[in-house]
This record gives sequence, C-alpha cells and structure tokens, in this order.
Amino acid sequence: MKAKERQSLVRDCMTVDPATVGPKDPLQNVINLLRRRDIRSVPVVEDGKLIGIVTDRDIRQVAPAYPFFRDEDEIRHYTERLTVTAAMTADPMTIAPNAPVVEAAKILETYRISSLPVVDEQGLVGILTVTDLLRVFIEQNQESAP
Repeated sequence: MKAKERQSLVRDCMTVDPATVGPKDPLQNVINLLRRRDIRSVPVVEDGKLIGIVTDRDIRQVAPAYPFFRDEDEIRHYTERLTVTAAMTADPMTIAPNAPVVEAAKILETYRISSLPVVDEQGLVGILTVTDLLRVFIEQNQESAP
C-alpha cells in the first residue's frame, strides 16, 4: 500500500495578496475590478482588517438592470453612487492558511459559496476560490487522466 501523501493545505493553493476594496469605495469600482481581473469576489478591508466580502452575486442583488435602467450608462451612474457596504456580506466566513484544503472545500460546498478569505493573526493573507480548488484537483489527478 502506498504511503499517505501529504495533505494539501490552504496556504499551498490560495491566491496570495488578493485585490481588496474599502467599504466606502463606489460599487462601480468593484464591478470594474471584477471585470478587469476576471474574478468573482473581492475582500473588503478597513484599517487593515477584513470586514466583509463582495461577490458578483451580491452586486446583481443590489444593482437592478432592465427594465429599471435603459442602458449601461444609467446602471453605471447608479452604481457609482452606491458604496461597497450596500452590497457586501459583513463578517464573512474565513479559513486559516494552515487548514486542510479538504476542510475549505467542505465549507464552500456546505454553504454554497465561491470563495473564502484566508486570515491569520495579522489579518488577510489570501483568498481561496472554487477555481483554486479545481486547479489543485486537476494537478493531483493529471497522471491518472486518459
């Protein structure tokens, strides 16, 4: 029987130094950031402390589209007046960098969320997304794939 392989830890597959926003930033800045970086969530940090997370789903819930607005400019004007606090989830679930990846995957699946901010005693150190987990899964199973 093969010896048990070392268990993957969150720190081994998280995105280090993720983009962040502040609670008073215009929501349009978050929309631009998500599009530019091709990401679905961004941690909200104030005075160096994680206070929330805002996702593309959160934005869709507070930024109505047609028939309320006729065009993209009208939507942009509306979201420039809203701040991140209008859309963010306060006090989000987090995970430690030394936690097993399997624990993070269970949290993501159980709560049907797409990302977990990674925090240690100093604060936010990364973010772990479903995409990160899929990348690890693919890497670990590459040899056995046809």
